[in-house]
Amino acid sequence: MVNSDYRALALDVDGTLICPARKKVEAETTAALKKLQADGVVVILATGRSCFASTGEILGTDFIPDWRVCVNGAQILDASGTIVHEQRFSAAVVEDITAFTTPRAFPLTFTFEDAYYVYSEYEAFVKHYTANAGTVPYLRDGSDRKRHLSSLPYGAYIWMPAEYRNELAGLCPDIKLMETYPDSFDVSPLDADKRHGVEWILSRLGIGFDRLVAVGDSENDAGLLEAAGLGVAMADAPEHIRALADHVTGSARDNGVASVIKRFFGD
Repeated sequence: MVNSDYRALALDVDGTLICPARKKVEAETTAALKKLQADGVVVILATGRSCFASTGEILGTDFIPDWRVCVNGAQILDASGTIVHEQRFSAAVVEDITAFTTPRAFPLTFTFEDAYYVYSEYEAFVKHYTANAGTVPYLRDGSDRKRHLSSLPYGAYIWMPAEYRNELAGLCPDIKLMETYPDSFDVSPLDADKRHGVEWILSRLGIGFDRLVAVGDSENDAGLLEAAGLGVAMADAPEHIRALADHVTGSARDNGVASVIKRFFGD
């Protein structure tokens, strides 16, 4: 049995479960997560990735989370992989973001249900993700900028100098920009984020935030770390993320998630 009052665990993916030095989830972590589930703890992946990029096959594990909060809360999936809740950009937001980034040659990709479609600087994205993740089968050339005419995206990812952040936010008041790496921004609908996504799940399970452990490393984890009964930051998270956490664990390279499970959930 779990020796803990915590009944749920929410985990970021990039920089938390995996990193460039460890591109797949460690076997030790997989085993610990399965044991938590067997003991009745709800395990939630909370990621900026889309559903197709957050599967066990992609992450190198046969572990199946109870829930997935994807695209920073704009997609929520149950254990079967069914999308049970979603939020999308409006067509006007897509067009405003595109009009802002394209003339400045800022790399821009939108997240749809089937793939990431790169509206600007496709080759730059291919080069980056090939170097960091190997093959990227879910990246598509969307330079004709028509994909949103079929269905609207859940979010976007932009590489741009940070000084442009406020200008874009002022142009598009219905979006939220979160810096995930220097000069790299996840963009979501204004009221979609990991905290609200996890709250949607917990409210249906009758579990309070006080019984949640949340682990992350970036700005898009900040609200969730603050709301959780125990917020845990990775050792290599930015200083302001570590400062708001209740505890700092080892890096993804050092398998920090397994350490969190052992320390706060017990044997």
